Amino acid sequence: MTDTMKAMNGYTFGEKLKELLLNWGLSDKISTYVVDFSVLFLIFLGSVLIYYILKFILKRFLKKLIDRSVSKWDDYLFEEKVFTRLALLIPALIIQFFLSESVTAHPQAIHMIDVALKLYMVAVVILVFISFLNAVYRIYGEFEMAVSKPIKGYIQIGKIIVYIVGGIIIISTLIGQSPITILAGLGAVSAVLILIFKDSILGFVAGVQLSSNNMLKIGDWITIAKHNSDGIVVDISLVTVKVRNWDNSVSLIPTYTLISESFLNWRSMMDAGGRRLKRSFLIDIRSIKTVDKNLFDKTRDFITSENFLVKSTERLTNLELFRHYLMDHLKKVPEINTGAGILVRLLQSSETGLPVEIIVYTRFPDYPSFESFQSELFEHIYSVLHIFELSAYQRPSN
Repeated sequence: MTDTMKAMNGYTFGEKLKELLLNWGLSDKISTYVVDFSVLFLIFLGSVLIYYILKFILKRFLKKLIDRSVSKWDDYLFEEKVFTRLALLIPALIIQFFLSESVTAHPQAIHMIDVALKLYMVAVVILVFISFLNAVYRIYGEFEMAVSKPIKGYIQIGKIIVYIVGGIIIISTLIGQSPITILAGLGAVSAVLILIFKDSILGFVAGVQLSSNNMLKIGDWITIAKHNSDGIVVDISLVTVKVRNWDNSVSLIPTYTLISESFLNWRSMMDAGGRRLKRSFLIDIRSIKTVDKNLFDKTRDFITSENFLVKSTERLTNLELFRHYLMDHLKKVPEINTGAGILVRLLQSSETGLPVEIIVYTRFPDYPSFESFQSELFEHIYSVLHIFELSAYQRPSN
C-alpha cells in the first residue's frame, strides 16, 4: 500500500510539473524530458550541496587538526589541495549511484551521462595524483639529502606517467575499448612516442646518472665554457638545469649536456673552505743582480728565516732574497691556509720577463672576498719590489 501511494504521489507530482511546463509554453516532448530528468537534477543539486558542506568541514576542522600536528607532511598535502580535490569525486559518485534509477526511461541518456561522469572522475584523479606528487616533492625538500639528491626529475617523470595513463583511460572510455587494447596499439607508434619524448627520456637518464654519481646538486658552482655559463645551480629539472650566472643572468642548460659534455664543478673547493690562488707576475731580468752588503743589510729585517740569514751573501741574488721574503710574508697572512702548502717558484723566462708564480690556498669560499684578497696581495708585492732593487717587467713604449 505504501509503495502504491508513493507511486501515485510521484505520478501526481510528475503530472503537475508537466502541466505547469506546458502552461509556460514548452512543448510536450521537452516537458516530458524535464519531468523525467527532474529527479536527476535534484540529485545533482544535493550532491553539490554535500560537496560544499564537506569542503567546508575539510577547510575548517581538518585545518585545525593539521595545525596541531608536529609533522609538516600533512600541511603540504593540505596546501597542495589533495584533500579538497579528492572531495570532488563525491558528487560524481552520488550521481552515478542513483543514475540508473532516476532516468530509467532513457537508456541512451544514462550511457552518455555515465561516460561523462567517468571522464570527470578520471580528470579529478589525475589532479589528485599531481597534487600528491607536488606534496611529495615539498616533503622531500625538508630533508638534507634533497640538495645532493634532487628528485624534481623523478617527480616530472611521475607526472608524465600520470598524464599518459589518464589519457589512455579517457580515450578507452570514449571509444568503449579496454585500455589494454589501446596499449597494444601504442606499440605501432612507439618510435613516434620516443621521438616526441626524446628530451624527457635523455633528461631522465642524465638525471639518474648525475644523482647516483653525486656529480651535481643545487648550490654547486659550475662552469660550462661551451655555453658561456659560470654560476650557481639553482634548479635541476627533468629537461634543463638552471644556472644563475655571476652577472645575475640565467642559463638553461639541457640536462643531458652535463653527461655528454664536460663541465667544471667547484664544489670540492667550496667544501675545502677556500680557493686556490695560482697567479704569476713578471720580473724584469735586467734588475736581477747579486746581493751586496748594503742590500743585504737593508733587507735582512724583512726575512725571519734564521737558516737563510746565515747563508753566504756571495751566492745570493736580490730575487732569491725577495722569494724568501715572499714565503715568510705568505706564512704570516691569516687569510692563507698554511697547512695546505705554500709555493713560490720561477717559471720559464721569455721575452716578456721572468715569471714568478705563487700557489696558495686561501680561506675565502666566496668569490668577491677572494678577488679582493688577491688584489691586495699583489698590490703589496709590487709595492715592495723596489726595496729589493727589483723591477716588474713592463713592455717599453715605441
